[in-house]
Amino acid sequence: MKDVTVKNGLLQVGDRSLPLIAGEIQFWRMEPDTWARAIEEARDAGVTVVSTYLSWRRHEPRQGEVDFEGTSDPRLDVRRFLRACSDAGVYVQIKPGPWICAEEPGGGYPDWLLENDLILALDDEGQVVIGYNPPFQHPVPSYTDPTYLRAVRRWFTQVWEAIGDFAYPHGPIVAIQLDNEPSSCFQDSLYGADYSESSVAAFRGWLTDKYSSDIDLLRRAWDDQQITSFLTAVPPSRPTGERRSDSRRHLHDWIEFKTAATGAYLAELGHMHSGCGVGHLLSTVNLVTHPIHDVPVSHASIRAAANASTGEDHYYIPPLDTADIHRLARSAATARSAGEPLAWVPELQAGIWRSPGEVVDYPDPTPLEQEIWWGAAIAYGFQGFNFYMLADRENWEFSPLRQDSSHSDFFTPIERIVAVAGAGAAALTNEAKAVVVVAWHRPDAYDAYTVVGTSRIPGVEWFDDEAYRAYQEWDQTLQHLTTLGLLYDLWDTETDLSADPDAPLIVPAHSTIDPGKLDSIRALGRRVIELDPTSATHVLASLVPFAPHVVVQDGSALPQTLVGVRDGAEEEYVHVVHWGTCSEEATIVLPGRADGTLTDILTSATFELLDERVLLPITPGHHTFVLTSTTAAVHRTTPDQGGTPA
Repeated sequence: MKDVTVKNGLLQVGDRSLPLIAGEIQFWRMEPDTWARAIEEARDAGVTVVSTYLSWRRHEPRQGEVDFEGTSDPRLDVRRFLRACSDAGVYVQIKPGPWICAEEPGGGYPDWLLENDLILALDDEGQVVIGYNPPFQHPVPSYTDPTYLRAVRRWFTQVWEAIGDFAYPHGPIVAIQLDNEPSSCFQDSLYGADYSESSVAAFRGWLTDKYSSDIDLLRRAWDDQQITSFLTAVPPSRPTGERRSDSRRHLHDWIEFKTAATGAYLAELGHMHSGCGVGHLLSTVNLVTHPIHDVPVSHASIRAAANASTGEDHYYIPPLDTADIHRLARSAATARSAGEPLAWVPELQAGIWRSPGEVVDYPDPTPLEQEIWWGAAIAYGFQGFNFYMLADRENWEFSPLRQDSSHSDFFTPIERIVAVAGAGAAALTNEAKAVVVVAWHRPDAYDAYTVVGTSRIPGVEWFDDEAYRAYQEWDQTLQHLTTLGLLYDLWDTETDLSADPDAPLIVPAHSTIDPGKLDSIRALGRRVIELDPTSATHVLASLVPFAPHVVVQDGSALPQTLVGVRDGAEEEYVHVVHWGTCSEEATIVLPGRADGTLTDILTSATFELLDERVLLPITPGHHTFVLTSTTAAVHRTTPDQGGTPA
């Protein structure tokens, strides 16, 4: 029996290779008579995987009383739902938590579990950590607590005893999500979690390994001669007027431990599932967007520790703007940097949440916004998606499918995405070609993380401009590249830089990268551009002529527009996404492509490419073209390599 895996941008199930186009259907919030139609509508739209949570608090409301057959509530009949998926011929990603978030009281944790104070995470002041957002806030279990982990193991055992016969190859379940947005329920700020006894003990064990049991090494690293043994080492605590700040290395060690501890927790969940006989299924992890990108839960580290297909969830508050598109671009580049064999978004917003008591002071999302949002994800290089939500349910509106499974106005953008996938594998699965590489220096991000709070409360009294400055310049550089429509890759400075001398390396202002490392990169023939705050805008704009871009009638590049190109064996796929207000004919410039034909995959309209340029209508939205060249590509140089910006 073959394992379910991902490879070359595709989901591999046995001998089948298929795009990972998933849709979230939370059956336990829908009437059972609507399940079959919703699944069939998803299948007919091109969805290959139905994704769904199992809410622990609903299936086991009282300890030891488990219901997977709908005895207490017909909506809990998970076996009926899985039979419907099997009958419809769609695969399933099952997400049993243990925490699921999902606008669910307790985030899906049972009340009886959270009543045990001894398993709860603590902050640096010894207070119980309260996670998630109003009105669903709740105490947070510690990922390291043995009693909590034993309860999770029992829960998983009960799950697979109930539905194990639906696991591939006997049934439709091909993937298992490990927990949900692992972040101590959104409370993973530096001092927010976890200072419980089991977590501090794990931290001391981690330090012992890192410093090879040499207490003198730790004393020097932390600049603290008062430490008598690893058993007396303590995590940092928030600055106060009476206490000096902890050393930079002390703070960074605590951050690195948070990353390692989260990875170890997810790996343990994976081992639990394997012990239930489903280790051959694909493990997945979905990451929350942190106030500091990729810290403390690092995409690459989590992927390696959990051996799981990993991605970041993406949402926006309408109206859609460049900052939202920027987060997509940053995440796609991070997935490529992490070496993901299938870069995907485990939750890509479809519709919007509307929680009880929420003050809605923003407009409703529109179908055009959803088209742009999903199209930008493709143009930036994502190869798979889970539309969250696919079907409306309590606390959610404007999904592609209404609660009765009829099509809403938001269904058409899904059909566009599926049409792209059907145009040819390379249109979705081949990697997008980046124009530049931006240095991602993790120590600068660590420094910024030490002076911020959480997503819900980002501002803290110990914020420090100097510690935040280098990260801020880095993030602003990425956002400016997004505004200019320049697709970029990221280079994690802790790794070797891949060989592609044609893509200049951008080093944001105030970065603390070792200058000697940059000199070594220059010696290998790559151009290194070290930005200065006063000239960064001009320098980045000078790179636009050497990238695919759109030019309007006055000759200027059109901002808020991305032209993403996916190379194919014989053809190229050109994705054009415009999130501005232009609605006129404009010129697409494709450097290196001499001539050929662009064909719109939805309308079959054709446009002639001559001398790297083609004139066609540009309107807000997402457009995909197949480029068939009639002659070999011409050579283009980049600035400082014999060429001059146009």
